[in-house]
This record gives sequence, structure tokens and C-alpha cells, in this order.
Amino acid sequence: MSTRTAAVLYLARGYDADHADRFRRFAASYRAHPAGHDHALYVIFKGFADATQRSAAEEAFDGLPVQAIDTDDLSFDLGAYADALSRVREDHVCFLNTNAELNAPHWLAKLLRNLDSPGVGLVGATGSFESLRYINRLFPDFPNPHLRTNAFAMRREHAAALLGTYAIRSKLDAFFAESGPDGLTRRVMALGLTCLIVGADGRGYAPPLWPESETSRQGGQANLLVHDNYTRGFEAMDARARTEVTFASWGRAIPATVIEA
Repeated sequence: MSTRTAAVLYLARGYDADHADRFRRFAASYRAHPAGHDHALYVIFKGFADATQRSAAEEAFDGLPVQAIDTDDLSFDLGAYADALSRVREDHVCFLNTNAELNAPHWLAKLLRNLDSPGVGLVGATGSFESLRYINRLFPDFPNPHLRTNAFAMRREHAAALLGTYAIRSKLDAFFAESGPDGLTRRVMALGLTCLIVGADGRGYAPPLWPESETSRQGGQANLLVHDNYTRGFEAMDARARTEVTFASWGRAIPATVIEA
């Protein structure tokens, strides 16, 4: 287990009408699942209509040792993370978006143990081979391995060097930052480092093994370390829709018999 210091940054975005429910769901999962590693917990507050709404949002985190960071709502998740890093001094940083729901004990220890493995630069709870070339031809062709930015961890020096370089002013910009030709996963790999999906089992899966990780859009998603709206949406689909989105994410790497099981 890593002996370096760690920060967990949860993004509490107040834009959606049900934002308080999302905050409470994260906070409940945080209370239910011990992190397994000492850390500082930061909550990034952004996107609230007024000061009253912003103040009320803190109620979801009552009793937790939260350090609050306020930022603007202009640059989506990665931009908020980059802004918040100026307040963070820990060696490792774990980022969790508004919809994140921790799904296993020792979740932070599992992420950091894999991050500290030789040659690893980025770890996350979910990933995909999906290409968004149907949205914009500049996206890489399938397979396009990338970690999703709903829940991921990096060394602070890498986060500081990479996250702030993206100009994110639209949803398309956010997609490019995640899975475009200059996306975060590709930038980390360009440093000569690999990127791992970490399952609830604590194992780190290298890109060739991502389709076997039993994480997002795979079978029953039984090995998910962190849930979010993307993975919960998959669980709500019927068998046909699951087959379609699994194929979009993983191609023929996962047999249809597994998808439908």
C-alpha cells in the first residue's frame, strides 16, 4: 500500500434539480465503504444558483471531515479539478464526479496500490474502447481505449501538468478531453506510462484485459469499484439495449452470451 499522502476530490455540482440527492448518495457510500488509506477529503462546490442553495448543499456532508473548495461552473469536470489542484498538496489525487457512488470497501487503497505499480500513470474505475467518430470525425477509430473520468486517480504532478491544459467550454470539448486524439489517457500513455481499470476485486487491468474486467457495460458489472449514472443506466436497460451499448463500448471482445447472461 502506498505510504504517500492522498487527496480525494468530490465534485459537488449544484446545477441539476436533484443535486442534493446525488450528494447524499455519494456521502452515504463514503460512510459505508472505508477508503482503506488515509486521505484528505475535499468537496468542490460549483454551479449553484445562489448562496442559500450553496450553503444548503453542505448538509449532505454533515459529520464528514470535508475541506470545501469553491470554483466557477465554466469548464466542466476536468476544468474544476484543475482549478482545485491549487488548494491541494497531497501526492496522490483521486477525482470523483457528482454521480459517483463508491461500491466496495478499501476503494482508495485499491486505486493507489495499482497507481504505485511500476509504469502506471493513471487508474480509474471504468473505461471503454468506444469511438465517438460518429459525432466528430476527429475522434480516433475503434478501438479507442480510454479511462472514463467519472472516478480516476493520478499522481499530483501529472494531474497538475495535464488537466489544466484542456480548454473545455462545451460537452464536445469534454468528450475530446476524455477520449479524443489528445485525450487524458493518450497523454498519459505518451509519457510511457500505462492506464489501468481497477475493479472492486482490487486487481488492476491493463488495456488488453479491460473487456474481461467485469466493470462498465459488461455482463452484470459485478466488479465495479465505483458506480455512476453511466453504469446505473446500463443496469436499467433491457437485454437488447445492453447488447447494443456493450458492442459500442467493447466490440466483439465480449461474446453476446456473456452480455445476455
